[in-house]
Parts: sequence; C-alpha cells; structure tokens
Amino acid sequence: MKKNPLTGFAFKKSERWKIFLIMRLTMILLVGFLFGASANSLGQYQMKVNMGETTYEELFREIRKQTGCIVMYNNDMLDKNAKVKADFDQIELKDLLHHVLTKRGLTFEINREFIIVMKATPKTDDVKKYRISGIVKDKKGEPMPGVTIKLDSMLLGTATDVNGKFVLELPVSSGNLVCSFVGYKTKKIPFKGNKDLVVILEEDISELDEVHVVAYGQTNKREMTGAISVVKAESIKGIPSPSIANLLQGRVAGMDVTNITGAPGGGGTQVTIRGYNSLSVESGRRFSNPLWVVDGVPMASFTSPVTGTNGLADLNPEVIESIQILKDASATSLYGSRAANGVIIVTTKKGHRNQAPTFTVNISQTWVTRPSLPDITTGNRERRHRMQAMENYRESVYNEATNMYRPVQSYEDSYKNNKNYNLFWNNGDGLDLPIVQDSLNKFYNNSTNLFDYYFRTGKVTDANIQISGGSNTIAYHVGLGYYSETGVLRNTGFNRVKLITNLFIKPSESVESNIRFYLARTGRNRAGKGHDAYNFSNDRSDLETIPDELLSTSTLMPGPGTKAFDETVRRFNEIKEKNESYRLRSSFDLAYTIVEGLKLKSSLAVDFSMQDQNIFIPSDLNVDHNSYSAGNNTIKMMWLNENLLSYNKIFADNHSIDLLLGLSFQGDIAKDKSGYGKGAPSNLIQYVTWSGNVYDTEKDLQLKDFNSDLERSTMVGMFGRVAYNYKQKYFLSVTLRRDASSKFGENTRWGTFPSYAIAYTFSEEPYMDWARDFLDFGKIRLSYGKSGKQFEYPYFAFGVLIVNNIPFHGNQTITPYWPNGLINPKLSWEETKQFDAGLDLEFFGNRLSLELDYYYRYTDKLLAQVTLPGDYNAYTAQWQNAYAISNQGIELQIKADLIRSEKLHWDFSFNIARNWNRFEKSNNGMDFTNLASKHNLNIIGKPLNGIYVYNDEGYYNSQDEVPLYYVNGRRKYLSSLGNQIYSPGDRRIQDVDGNGQVATMVPLLEDRVYGGSPLPLAFGGIASTLKWKGIDVNLLFSYKLGRHVLNAGRGASVGTILRANTAEMMVPILADLDKVSFWQKPGDNTDFPINELENGKNNFATNLKSNVEKINYLKLKSISIGYILPVFPKQSKHYARVFMSVENVFTITNSSSPDPESIDIVTGVDSNNNYPLATRFTLGLTLNL
Repeated sequence: MKKNPLTGFAFKKSERWKIFLIMRLTMILLVGFLFGASANSLGQYQMKVNMGETTYEELFREIRKQTGCIVMYNNDMLDKNAKVKADFDQIELKDLLHHVLTKRGLTFEINREFIIVMKATPKTDDVKKYRISGIVKDKKGEPMPGVTIKLDSMLLGTATDVNGKFVLELPVSSGNLVCSFVGYKTKKIPFKGNKDLVVILEEDISELDEVHVVAYGQTNKREMTGAISVVKAESIKGIPSPSIANLLQGRVAGMDVTNITGAPGGGGTQVTIRGYNSLSVESGRRFSNPLWVVDGVPMASFTSPVTGTNGLADLNPEVIESIQILKDASATSLYGSRAANGVIIVTTKKGHRNQAPTFTVNISQTWVTRPSLPDITTGNRERRHRMQAMENYRESVYNEATNMYRPVQSYEDSYKNNKNYNLFWNNGDGLDLPIVQDSLNKFYNNSTNLFDYYFRTGKVTDANIQISGGSNTIAYHVGLGYYSETGVLRNTGFNRVKLITNLFIKPSESVESNIRFYLARTGRNRAGKGHDAYNFSNDRSDLETIPDELLSTSTLMPGPGTKAFDETVRRFNEIKEKNESYRLRSSFDLAYTIVEGLKLKSSLAVDFSMQDQNIFIPSDLNVDHNSYSAGNNTIKMMWLNENLLSYNKIFADNHSIDLLLGLSFQGDIAKDKSGYGKGAPSNLIQYVTWSGNVYDTEKDLQLKDFNSDLERSTMVGMFGRVAYNYKQKYFLSVTLRRDASSKFGENTRWGTFPSYAIAYTFSEEPYMDWARDFLDFGKIRLSYGKSGKQFEYPYFAFGVLIVNNIPFHGNQTITPYWPNGLINPKLSWEETKQFDAGLDLEFFGNRLSLELDYYYRYTDKLLAQVTLPGDYNAYTAQWQNAYAISNQGIELQIKADLIRSEKLHWDFSFNIARNWNRFEKSNNGMDFTNLASKHNLNIIGKPLNGIYVYNDEGYYNSQDEVPLYYVNGRRKYLSSLGNQIYSPGDRRIQDVDGNGQVATMVPLLEDRVYGGSPLPLAFGGIASTLKWKGIDVNLLFSYKLGRHVLNAGRGASVGTILRANTAEMMVPILADLDKVSFWQKPGDNTDFPINELENGKNNFATNLKSNVEKINYLKLKSISIGYILPVFPKQSKHYARVFMSVENVFTITNSSSPDPESIDIVTGVDSNNNYPLATRFTLGLTLNL
C-alpha cells in the first residue's frame, strides 16, 4: 500500500476522499472559534496527555483528537513507531511538540489546522529571507485549504489556510514550489522575487476512486464486490422530462428502459434490470420494476390506478446528484424482500459545509412536435374499398346432390337458399347504409382525418431555482421547481410544483444529522381510451391510449366546422376529468460516533401520497339525462424506521474491515374513498355539493353512491454485513437479511436472504508487471445471493370476504370472494437466486475501461391465480406460489476518453446486454395464458409472454386447394365459425388440430402456433460527450435487436368486418391503400387477401403469423448542445450556460410501426392506439451565481 510522503499515515486510495473532506470541510473553524484563530493561540492550547511510553503515531493521533490538527511529517524524517514518553497532566501544545521533537533534531510549524514537522536548521543571522505568498484554487476558482506547498528538493514548506492562501519565508529568491493535494495533480510552479502567486490545481481522480452510494453505505469502484453502474447528473442535464426513468434509457448495460406511452406524466415507462420475471398478475408489478431508493429511503414508484400518474413523475430530475444501479445479489441483498428486480439508488443534491451560498436558476421551453401517426386512407377511397368488400361477400350453402357445402353462386342462388351473395343485395332486402350508397348522399365528398384535429404541437415549461451553502456546522440545499406540459393529444397535459430541502447538521465532531423534506403537487389531464367513470376504474391506466373515436369514426363523417363534427367531438371535449396528486417524502436521521470508526445511526422516514380525481359528465351527454359527478381519493403512506450500527477499521495498514448491523420496521397504509352523484341543478355544478336525494323513485334511478376501503401491512427486517479487504487486492463481503411480513401466513412470514461475494484485484500482483505500460487496473468479481419479493395485496393469504348485496333481516352481510378469495396459509415469498461473475479493466491511464458480466437468475414461487380443478367448492381460483422463471445473460460496457486535454475532451461509451429468458415450470406442469393479453401464452421452456398466432401460408388459388372434411356425414371445405367456407383468394390458414374448422374465439384458440417472443434478444445504448472551451455536445442512442411484435392494427382496419349494426363496419383504414395490394387472381403475391367482407375467416385478423414482425431499431434518443457564455471571469465559480436539446430525433428501423419503442414490452401487440412518442425541441438557460 502506498503512503503519502508528507504524513506517515498510510491511506488507501478509497480513503482519500475522507482526508479531502477533513481538509475542505474546515473543522478548524470550530477549533478556531473556541480557542482563537491564530497559530499562536493554538500553540498555547492546554493539553492533558497521560499516555506514558507510546509511539509517535499514537501521540499524533491524540493531538489530533484534542485539537483537531493533523500532524504532517515525512516518513524518512521520523519513524512513526519510534517510542516517546508523553505523560503530562497539563501542558501547552507547543511545549509538548518541542519536548518530543527537539531531541530528534526536528522542529514544527503550526498553521491552523495543520502541524508540519520538519528538520531543524541552525539559525544563521546572515541568511536573508524572501517572503513568497499566494493562493491555491481549483479549476472552478474555489480556494483550496490544506494544500501542501514545498520548496522543490528541500523540506521547507507549509500548507494553505482555510482561504487557500499561503506564506513562505525562503532562503532563496527564485526557484520552484511543489503544490500537492490528495486527489489532484501535483504541480510545480516557478517563483521569482516577492510576486504573489496564483496556483490552479486540476483533479486527478479516475472513476476507480469516485465515491458511490450503495445499500446502507458508500464505496468506490476499486473496492466494489458487486455489479454496480453509475449515472451522473452531468449526463442528463438540459433534458426536461416529467420522469427520471425516461432519462436513464440506454445508459446502463443490462438495464432496459422502454417508453411505451408518450402521455405526459403517465406510467408505461418500463424499467427492467437483468431480465423479465413478472407475470403481470398485479397492476403494481405489470413490469419487472426495480426498487427505487431516494436518499436512503425506499420510494413507491407505482402508477396510480386513480389518476394514472406515475410515482416517479413526482421526482424532479433537476434535483438529482447521481444515480446508482445495483444489479446483482451482492449489491442488492441488504434490501432483502424488495430487491428481487434490482435496486436504483437516487441521491439528491446537497449543500456542503463551509460552502459560500450558491444560487442556481434553470429555465427552459420545449416544443413538442406532432408525432408520427399511422398512415390513413380517407374519403371516397375508403368508401370504394368498403363497398367492394361488401359486394364480394359470399356465404355457403349445402348441395344435397354433391353432399357438399359450396359458396353461393348468384343472386338467384342467394334468393333460393336464403344465403347472402353481395351484402348490398342482402337476400333481396337491400342494405340501409347511406354513408356509402351513392354520389348523391351528403357524405360523398367528406374526407375527415380526425388525427389532424386531435393532435397538435405541445409545449413544456420547466423552471427551477436552487440555493445551497453551509457553515462549519450546517449545510443546506433548497430547491423550488415548476414543470408544465401540454400533450400532443388534445385535453392531455401534466404539471408539477415541487419543493425540496436537504439539511445537514453537525453540532459536534461526534454527532451529525440529516433532515430531508420533499413536497410535490402534480396535476394531470387525460383524454385517452378505457376510462370507466361509473365503476371508478381505468382500463390499463398505466398505458394510456388514444381515444376510441379515432379508431372507430369513418373519415366519411363531416369535418370541423359542421354541427355533426362538433357533436362527434363534444363528448371528448366536454367530459371533464381533473387529476391531482400530492406527494410528501420526509426523513430524519441522527448519527453518533461512539469511538473512532464505530457509529450508531437511527432514522425515521415517511412517504405519503394522495391521488385525487373528479370526473364530470354534463346532463345532455349522459344516458339518463342527469349530470354525473364522480370523485375518487386514494391515500398511500409508508413509514420506515431503521437503526444501524457500523464499524470500520484499518489494521496494520493492510487489513480493512467494515461491519454493519441493522434493524428495520416498516408500515404501509392504503385508503380509498370514492363516490358519485347525479342530477345537479346545473351543469355548472361539477361536484356533489348537495345532501339527500339518494334515489329517484319515479325513474327508479340511484342518484348517489359511496364506498371506502382500508388496507394495512407491516414488515420487520434484521440485517448485517461483513466486508473485508487485504491490501486492496483481496475482497470478501457477506450479507444476511431476515424479513417478516404480515402479508403471509403465520408459518411463512419470515424470509432469509443471504449473499456472498469475493473479488481479486490481479493488476496489483507482481506477475502483472509486464502489463504496467497499458493496464492500470484489473479485477474479477464473483457473487451469489438470494433476494425476495412480496405481493402487492395484503390479505391474499388469509382469504378475502366482500360485502354481499343481499341483506339479512335488514342487516348488511358478507360473503366469500368466490373468484380468487380462497385462504392459502402456505403463501410465501417469491425468491430470486442469482449468480454473477464480473471482470473490470482499466487501460492507458484510465482512458479506456471495460466491464463484462455474466449472470444467472432463477426466480421461484412466483405468485399467480391458479384455476382450481373440479367443482368441489364455489371458488374458481386461488392465489398460489405457482411458477418459476429464469434469466441469464451477458453484459458489456465500454467507456473511452478518446481525447483528454485541458481544452478538448471527447468521451464515448457503448453498452450491450443479451438476455435469455425462460419460463421454467408451473405448479401443475401446464402452460397458461397471460392475463394482460389474449394473444400471449406462457409455455414451459420458452420465453415469457410468447405471441401465439394462426399460421397462415399465403392464399388459396383454387377451390381444390382448400382442405375437405366430413362434418356430420356431409363434405365441407375448411370453414370458419361463421357461415362461410374458404375459397380462392382467402388466406391459407393451418388447421393445426385437424377438426375442419379454424377456431377464432376465446378460449377456442387451439389452432394457434408460437410466433416469437416480444422480449428483445439484445439491447443497449451509445453515448458520447464532446467538450471544447465553453461548448459541450452530448449524444445518446438506444437500440433493441430481435423483438417479435404483432402488427395488430393495420390488418384489422383494412378488413371490413360484418357487424350487427352495419354502420359499425365503417372504420378508418390505417394504411395507405395506394401502397398495398389485394389478391385478385391465381398466382398473385400480395399484401392482403381478396377484399371481401369478413365473417370469421380470419382473412384480416390481427393474430396471424404474417402480421408478426421481427424488428430492430436504432434511435437517436437525445442530442444536447450547451455553451458557457463569456459573461463572468474565467476563474469565477459563477457561470451562465445556454443549451438546446432534441429528444426522439430519428429512428432507423425495419418496423412498420410509427415508433417501435412504444409497442408494449409485455405483450408485443401493436394496435396502432398507443399515445405516440413525439420529437421535443428545447431551449434553456442555466445561471449559477
């Protein structure tokens, strides 16, 4: 281990930051306040030293303990283990130093917080002294206290004071001064005469020594035993976003971030670390979302089922200092039952002790362009296409002479057999569909594209003010932010106001405390599909989609400026929905250092969120002609108390040990209140402000209703960690956590989650001397551990009862919840076991770094609803630990400083991850259907959520090619569930089960085959930063390879489907008919089959293998350019920066979707109804004053 040549104390590189803080956080101010600021008064400080015979090292440690001064000396000058006698009841500091140093030919100089030991030189009155003074600053212009200043090749020197200044009296008038400080490049400065010097030191710290926050502690890359990645605030600045998750896309190997919806403030930003292991059985776990921890406190990151607001939208990216992603079990296991999907630790900005007040303003304006939308065919072209399909409609009829079903051949044939031949003929009755009848009708010249009306240019305003600073005992950071976004879809938007306060207090050397407070209010407007106002529910609210009328209203309908159009969009515009969310996160911790290295810490945190919604429907838009007002209020609160005892110590310079013991208590409460009222006196009254009038007896109509709910759960955890390293080459870490949850049965409440990790820095070994010229660092890591997961709902294990609608003797009754409320006392934790092997390399002066990891994760006891066999009871299903999933993969991250100079810096990073996902087993050995989509099945041995479709193989070119079957003794061509048989021009769909019929209805889907997995084969990102003088440019690409997706929108809209209400057959065609082709004659190789009215043949079905695409895409996710305006002096810490950024710049892809990123990562189904992702242009200004 290397030693600092001026101290004699041996410091690990990982401890340099501690020394840096000791020097910069100006402990001397406290000592100076108590005992006087001058070196003379400090020398008179009265000490009591009763150590007897001791070593110089122990004596100097005692001096530091009593005075706060660090004794600095050269190892060649003084043996720290030499014996010295120090036994004084009362002695001044200077007398003590004189007593123990003069007999060894040494003297000393007291410079406030430092005592510098040097060789005594004989006094010579004839030697002339030259006074040299100056100041030392960093590149930002801030003064640097504690910098060692030494005359080159001599022992004469001093250290800078708290203001970064120094004064030296030297026996020479010219020469060189050597300036050195831990973590900075040593600099040699020439001097001559009495001229004041200004010295600028540059940081010299590689990523190996940067401090990273981990579970209940800190570490650096040099000492890490787990797989951890870091995203700095610097890399996400200047990009306004309502969610921090969106800004992490493409930046971390093995972390997949996908934006499935562009709805402002909404959910649908999926974050997955090392594979997918969610069965989508609970709304809070639709994705494999990791645990988010903000400033040490776990944060609820759910998407509200009430407002649709994502919990992460409450967190302002502008207040974030750094983000750590913990990926393997060694890094995450201390979070126990919450860490099965990885952990993301967010550290917010803080002030620093003895920091001058800093005032930062950031303001930006963003324009959100109209997004890429599906192709659409409008007007008369749509009319002709639909008419042709109806004219080609043929049903089948049984021919007794041939004992065979055949298509109807003519109008006469149709009339005799009462089967359709041309829908307009309609068995001689004709078809009443005025919208397509003839050129004299009023719809003929209409060509209305509703997408043009519903979508617009959006805007975002983002403004933040932050103030930070500190004194010797207090450091503070206060931030106020405002964010407002109008969505590209009309009547959608999001706004947020937030206040953050971080306060650090250190009243004494042994006591310190943090007080954190975060308050946010968000508002969200929605106008998407799937809202059920009457039942207080939202269908897939985390994936907001476009309104139904866009996909169901024919372009032949009148357009803007007409009464018909105004009535069409009136419901969209006049139904009001107000969504508000309030978030309060607050924490307090108090730490006491019992003795050096031993610390006790206790904390209390609260995470409170309230979601409030009100919906109003005017009376003339409601079916019963009463106004309707519904309100829903949900409160979730988590409180957490954690108590930590930690100890860290370095023994004999080579052995380092870090111990941690912890005890955790957590409680969760969820409350829900909802109600509605009808029949307000006026449509201007949009809340239920009146009492009574619960039921209208004349109309037999309920006018009011109300319900409420309360859920509670608790969890207790005990945990510990032992970490050891020898010579910073050999590392060992063992952790253990035991959690108990009230959500499980009495005998299954406790879960045990251990982890084990070792690491070996082989680059420090002598046998690697041959590689010193290019290899700076090399380490291998191995880890194994287990983490867990509990489910969202608290009472599954105990059985669920609900209120019965049937009273008993006038009293309300309860009944079991028959669908899945059966008690299961054996219900227990989901468990994830993970192995990780990693390699970390640094080359060429830390210019090139490489991280390579292999992992294997096995998740067992996954919670799911299991259908109960037989009919022995009334319950349909039961919640069980039923399934298992595995994920294994390889991750590679490469970072390079391509150019590293004082004026020009250019870096580049690339990451890629390959994951193999596999559904391993089920409790009954059977496959099961994904609850999120009827198109997805989970098949043992294949990846999750496989897309299952009908296998179509081109088109029939003749009737003879259609398979024949005997049905009830009659010959029949392959048919659908409707009254049609397959004929030339129809799709050749494989009858997999050979029953003579292609089943098309749930659950009769036995003819489907595996079409691929919606999960990507590989994904990653590419980032680059260029800095030149005051200009900085940042680029970020993200990519995915090998996803299978089902294009379910285009074919469904092109086909004309027979409906009971014929008007419903007229829907927009989401394709450019001039660019696609239809079968017309034998041998045609076309995009679609014959344009014929569809009645179960699956010709234009969505779930066809020909609609499955294997897609790849590369997206320029963001580009930002900034410039430091030359309005402040170069050495000033103040600056003004203007910046411009563009998001979602372009996409290179083989997908037919407008934006392949927005396709649901769980189902892989693209229905052309996603809220689109738009390009965003931003201009902004940052002031640091």
